[in-house]
Amino acid sequence: MEVAFFIPPTVGSREELMEGLAGRRTDLYQRMLKDLTEIAQFMDEYGYFGMGFTEHHLSVEGMTLSNSPSMLGLYLANQTKHLNFGALGYVLPVHDPLRVAAEVTMLDQMTQGRAFAGFARGVQTRWINTMAQHRYSLADNITDPKQYDDDRRRLFYEHLEIILKAWDNDTFSHKGDFWTIPAPKTAWPGQRMSREMGGRSLDADGNLVEVGVAPAMYNRKRPIMFEPFSVSHSSIETAASNGLIPIGIMCDPEIVSQQIDAAQRGWEKAGVSTKRGEKLGFARYMIVGETDEEAMEFAELAMFEWTYFFAQFGFNAVLAKQGEDWRDIPSTIPEFIKRGILFCGSPDTVNRQLEAALKTMPIEYLWLFTPNELLPQKMMMKHLDLMTRKVLPNFTDKIGPNIHRKAAA
Repeated sequence: MEVAFFIPPTVGSREELMEGLAGRRTDLYQRMLKDLTEIAQFMDEYGYFGMGFTEHHLSVEGMTLSNSPSMLGLYLANQTKHLNFGALGYVLPVHDPLRVAAEVTMLDQMTQGRAFAGFARGVQTRWINTMAQHRYSLADNITDPKQYDDDRRRLFYEHLEIILKAWDNDTFSHKGDFWTIPAPKTAWPGQRMSREMGGRSLDADGNLVEVGVAPAMYNRKRPIMFEPFSVSHSSIETAASNGLIPIGIMCDPEIVSQQIDAAQRGWEKAGVSTKRGEKLGFARYMIVGETDEEAMEFAELAMFEWTYFFAQFGFNAVLAKQGEDWRDIPSTIPEFIKRGILFCGSPDTVNRQLEAALKTMPIEYLWLFTPNELLPQKMMMKHLDLMTRKVLPNFTDKIGPNIHRKAAA
């Protein structure tokens, strides 16, 4: 089992955020970079798979402040040796797909093959509707919410198709509902260069017929691709059928079991034979202290991002059982532990919780929500040390001290 951190970067403590406009403060942003570097270097030493960042914009409040996941990943990759970095994920309906394809290839080249990619449809209307207002109904989800959701879905899959073409081919063309690539009847003054050096780019009249993204991926193959955070069975199955490793987030064991089956069906549609739980991830929180009491103190600080922020977007729905109204579920630490979104306690307690969960949730990737800055750095590093030395090695041979030197030997 691979273990990775999902970080929706926050720049300050609860108290600092409440002072207002924390996202605009240089002192807090610089401290966050320093603290993330310490976390990344610790992960690098102990064999974690990688660190993924959400894509959110306009976050002047200071929570989920991640305008460019790839730039943040490159900053940390330059200070590590093994850790993988990427977006979880690019909100594709908003983007120019050619720019996304090129940005991932640049990250992959600059890290010599340590880039992964994540793709999402997005839920935050503030920045999606603002930055994608030129795209059909994406600025008008009030008058026609069905059209809004349909356009996001259609844009997502067409953009994914274009990105994969760009990675798989030196040059390519595309004609879909939203994009014609290259643009029709585009005359290209640099004909000599393209005819002699650029492959099949031009027709006899000098109009573009194909384009390509440069550079290519470091190893000239697709990166590992994820789709966070899948809620429905159909989204799990569809993600896998398109070659994306789904990252589930539902908590009820019965639902989780059904989604594991859905992922396996999806990979079968993609022509990939998998074992149950292979090519599948799930996201959870984990907070470890020396005692249950200390871990609860850590959790009260760390879970502020869920209780104060994520819950506003209806995320408590992932805690519900089938047929249960999620709006009746209280946002409390004991409830999070009971429902299984949070493993919390001493090493012995968390070992028991994780052991029970993995019996019904066999997975290849465990993505851990990691609330940086909300948990002060000294507490964060203590939690990471306990989790890394006393919990995770009991469940995966990927995690341990000097893991990379041992593998090389």
